[in-house]
Amino acid sequence: MTFSLKMLSLRNHSQDELERKLLKKGYTSESIKPVLEKLTKEGVLNDKVFSMELIRSRSRRKPSGKLLLCAELRKRGVADTIIQELLKEYESVELCHKAAEKKFGSLREATENDRRKKLEIFLRNRGFGWQEIQTVLKRFFESHSEYEEPCQESSP
Repeated sequence: MTFSLKMLSLRNHSQDELERKLLKKGYTSESIKPVLEKLTKEGVLNDKVFSMELIRSRSRRKPSGKLLLCAELRKRGVADTIIQELLKEYESVELCHKAAEKKFGSLREATENDRRKKLEIFLRNRGFGWQEIQTVLKRFFESHSEYEEPCQESSP
């Protein structure tokens, strides 16, 4: 129980994640189960709270789409019902726009087509869906039209 509390004092964990760490540390499944049950009963170990904190943290630090968050939560052993409930209200279009704004600064030297292509790949890799990406790219390139390359004037 002491090692479990130490791990939870460093950061929140999902139940599955904590169980894997305890098994790796050498504890047996028989000794882990009552500890996890007690921590869950006392509210110290809660997959929903863990998931909410992870989503909030990612949203601030490294905006990600539902696809990436879903994969990360599944990898950490969170139940699909909890994932679906929390991501149902996730505002990924605004976070997609925020991620595009952060990335755009590094693409100033590229042509508009290259910027668009690189942003699309970047946002797809961050787990945003196709519809969100298209919405953001349309809005983004309309609002950043001052960065478009000037038209070539033809001589009269």
